[in-house]
Amino acid sequence: MNLRELSRLLHLSQTTVSRALNGFPEVSEATRARVKAAADLHGYRPSAAARRLATGQSGTLGVVFPRERNMLGDLLFTEFLSSGVERCSELGYDITLAMARGAQTEEAVYRRAVRSARVDAMILSSPLVADPRIALLQALRMPFILHGRTRAETPYLSLDIDNRGAFFQAAGLLCDLGHRRIALINGDTRYYYANDRDEGFRSALTGKGVAVNPALVASSNMTESHGAEETARMLALPLQERPTAFLCSSIAQAQGVKRVLDGSGLAIGRDVSLIAHDDRLADMRAESFDPPLTATQSPIGAAGKRVVEKIIEHLREPDAPLSQEVWPVDLLVRASTGPAPAP
Repeated sequence: MNLRELSRLLHLSQTTVSRALNGFPEVSEATRARVKAAADLHGYRPSAAARRLATGQSGTLGVVFPRERNMLGDLLFTEFLSSGVERCSELGYDITLAMARGAQTEEAVYRRAVRSARVDAMILSSPLVADPRIALLQALRMPFILHGRTRAETPYLSLDIDNRGAFFQAAGLLCDLGHRRIALINGDTRYYYANDRDEGFRSALTGKGVAVNPALVASSNMTESHGAEETARMLALPLQERPTAFLCSSIAQAQGVKRVLDGSGLAIGRDVSLIAHDDRLADMRAESFDPPLTATQSPIGAAGKRVVEKIIEHLREPDAPLSQEVWPVDLLVRASTGPAPAP
């Protein structure tokens, strides 16, 4: 069964059948349902060439990542990407990956993608506080969606979580438990998400009348080793300056914090409180900690699926307003947090 045969069977044009299968808004729901039912019955699967001929689109989304960051070794990125690939497949799209070395090479990759017309849109992740990719892709007229947010003068399509609100809640909880020496082990604040978390943390402490000690604030890679290194450094401070609570940007960092605290004989939840952000990775669950970890929570896999849905919706309705969707973040209180220890 090919497109011509399916069209003849349905007494519809090939263009109408193709647009119905690809979800274009100008096709009625009744026609769309009829075409899909016939395609399923006869085992029809559209080819990339047929899609491009009928719709002017390749059915492929692009992802470019920098070689320097080795994002394919990052569990958060791979969870986000694999969930996005799964949703793409369900919607009849593919994802293609490209690697760039440095900003100039990355720009060249985007320009080549536009010239070749091999992708319909780009998925951007890990945006900087001010990200140059936004202006570049807008100038190239390449549709895109940003996983995260950035400072830009013109509207853009995006999906993000409320990082500022999440860390405002978490830091506020620690203040309410009586903690006054609270450590923040954050991601790299050149990136918008980490900058947002830093602002939420500082705002919560200021609002509670708690001073922010620069020696208890760290920003770098969200790895277990980074968490361990910063915890060891902070525990080496004079006794009255050591943190009684830690707030981490990732479960991996919290694992490093826990390793050092356990080795120092400090009991989490009694001597020291610990909170982390939980992206709901299969092999890193906050509730599996001993004791179970208090966490701000938002599943990165669900975000990968929603990003794909939003950019495909945009491709089907390009004149619709560009929305910035922001998900609230839950704060789940477990046994890793408790009252500040007596002085």
